[in-house]
Amino acid sequence: MEFSETRYRTIVESQTELICRCLPDGTLTFVNQAFCQYLGLPYEQLLGQNFFFLLPPENGIRTKEIVFELNPGNPLLHFEISRPGKDGNPIWQNWTLHGFFNERNQLVEVQAVGNNITERKLAELAATSHAHELSALYKATAALLATLDLETLLSQILDAAISAIPVAKKGMLYLIARDTGQLEMRAILGYKETDPRIQRFTILKGKSYVVRAIKERRPLLIHDYQTDPTYQSSSEISSNNSPVRSVIVAPLILENHAIGALSLESSSKAAFTESDLHLAISFAATATAAIRNAQLHSEVQKQAITDGLTSTYNRRGFFDLGLREVERANRFGRSLAAIMMDIDHFKDVNDKFGHASGDQVLQSVSRILFENIRKVDILGRYGGDEFAILLPEIDMFAATGVAERLRQCIADTAIPSERNGPIRITASLGVAKLSTTIKDLEALLQNADRAMYHAKNIGRNRVEIG
Repeated sequence: MEFSETRYRTIVESQTELICRCLPDGTLTFVNQAFCQYLGLPYEQLLGQNFFFLLPPENGIRTKEIVFELNPGNPLLHFEISRPGKDGNPIWQNWTLHGFFNERNQLVEVQAVGNNITERKLAELAATSHAHELSALYKATAALLATLDLETLLSQILDAAISAIPVAKKGMLYLIARDTGQLEMRAILGYKETDPRIQRFTILKGKSYVVRAIKERRPLLIHDYQTDPTYQSSSEISSNNSPVRSVIVAPLILENHAIGALSLESSSKAAFTESDLHLAISFAATATAAIRNAQLHSEVQKQAITDGLTSTYNRRGFFDLGLREVERANRFGRSLAAIMMDIDHFKDVNDKFGHASGDQVLQSVSRILFENIRKVDILGRYGGDEFAILLPEIDMFAATGVAERLRQCIADTAIPSERNGPIRITASLGVAKLSTTIKDLEALLQNADRAMYHAKNIGRNRVEIG
């Protein structure tokens, strides 16, 4: 027995695994050199100590429970533990317990062998994390395929991003307006919106983290926004009075140009990891493609209802929107007025100056109309040189005032032409309103049209009421 024990100790000492033997109550009877080095204690000091107490508390309790599960029919059991290493990173170990029993099947000793499985465990965790990222990315991007409506899509992008990265409690989505070059906050989630208007600011100014991500076309991971002096003047945060601590920003890149950015925020310090940032970057790429598709769809839809020369609604677009306004006005008892306008002697302009100059006149007139009506008003080119305007929530007196202002602006404007110098024109306008006897769009426009022709017949360059 002494020879066998000596040989056993010699063999065990040469092993790199952590090997120890203990009584059923955990009292150590033998440890190898690797075990001593692992705990940083000499052999003599370890003998007699309790194996269970040398493990992290939660692991020691579990190991003690496992020891009592050993029996002659099942003398081997395996379990994993983790404990922080010297650098603070976790060390993973796999332990095998081998129970030894006497002739009465009583457990008399336990041999424990521990193997370092940190590399394998980290690889498994990385694979699991990657699988989670792919799953989250799949679910998030799938939500973006459900609509081509841009405004709906922008809200869904934020919802999906926060669903994929749940540590983000708030988010904002920005797009660069293609007509002005301004950066616009187009969607917001998790903030109290004190101002319903879209917030705009110039890209080239300020220390905003979103501005920086867009200008540099690279993602940002900010662990503590409130202590980073680089971002103290950021308008996104101060305007919403929010306790943001950590941020990730993924620019929306299309053909090497930034068209906006996705920003996710948390009130916790260092809430986001590099893995979260990589997921946000991947998601932003898909979101960018979805946004571009929605924009193209919107452009196609807009072209279908827009007059190519004047950029006003064409007859189809005007009637589509006009029918909705009439239905709304009738349902809720709201005011709705219409203006019909025709350029006086427009045929003479074409005959005298040519059709190119006539087109310039139509473009200038449409621009004057756009500049002197509200955004909620609906402007359409009804046909030829005739324009129609619908004015929601406005009475006859106010509508007549609008018509008079339009007439005056047109008469006072010298319209430039490329070949013939300034051209002066006038216009005749007719005004009508929805009433108990005029309840549909066609009747409303016909009434305004009759008033307009009456204005022409009695001298032109005037406004008449239908």
